[in-house]
Amino acid sequence: MIADMLDTNVNDARLRPASTGAATMDILLINLDRSPDRLAFMAAQLDRLGLAFTRLPAVDGATIADEEFNRLSPTYMRPLSRAELGCLFSHMSAWAFCAETNRPALILEDDAFLSDRLPAFLSELERKGPRNIINLETRGAGKWVSAKPLPWPTHCGVSLYSLYIDRGGAAGYVMWPEAARKLLERSRNYAAPADAFIDLSGVARFQAEPALVSPLYQAKDENRRVAPAFTSTNPKPSRVFRHSLILRPRFKARRLAGYISMTARKIGTIGVGVRRRIDICSTICARADNWRS
Repeated sequence: MIADMLDTNVNDARLRPASTGAATMDILLINLDRSPDRLAFMAAQLDRLGLAFTRLPAVDGATIADEEFNRLSPTYMRPLSRAELGCLFSHMSAWAFCAETNRPALILEDDAFLSDRLPAFLSELERKGPRNIINLETRGAGKWVSAKPLPWPTHCGVSLYSLYIDRGGAAGYVMWPEAARKLLERSRNYAAPADAFIDLSGVARFQAEPALVSPLYQAKDENRRVAPAFTSTNPKPSRVFRHSLILRPRFKARRLAGYISMTARKIGTIGVGVRRRIDICSTICARADNWRS
């Protein structure tokens, strides 16, 4: 069951010593056992930045019990694949770690470039930042954010905006324990792709700009994409239930309800928010160029 899987992953987390850095926040790196190349890629970046991290073994969707898969896969607007559910369970392991330790954590997937400003930002965030969910990444698509930044001056040149709508991945974000507990409670009988799950949780979120995390394929700039370094493990939608005469109407009804809810959320941002792209930190663009050359 989910609880057993989360307990196993949290207990299996392995601390990797690194050089001392300004930030003391837990850093959780989600990584599949069969992807040591990705682990090495992220470890090199974190070591360079002087940040110690804890590796959380990612959940392989193929290992999810059939009973659990059949219970949760059809709870979203469409059927979820095993890969999508495994990705969600992996993030849930990180949330459980955060809730159990009662400390904030930076949660990272294993295929992203990290900004040189990350250590200083984490240090400042721990001291005086908002205690919810702070999204650090961008993938180039527009996000609905507040028109003005929070009155949160920093010395590292990073601003925070209220984040109203965004399902653009979950490669890098900071989460506080109370937010983690809310997401875990919601996950008991509901599942969705990890980024959509966070977006639909109702927990207040904020967006860092410039973005301090960017997936490999979106790291060069806002318009040109960098070829991925690794074979993609992005979860693909499932078609397992597409022929079910019982479930098909449910999915259609949920999609309609989701469309109405999303429209209402967009209307709610009128006068206070805008939809725009988030700038990427220049140090990420430089690292991406060097990595490609």
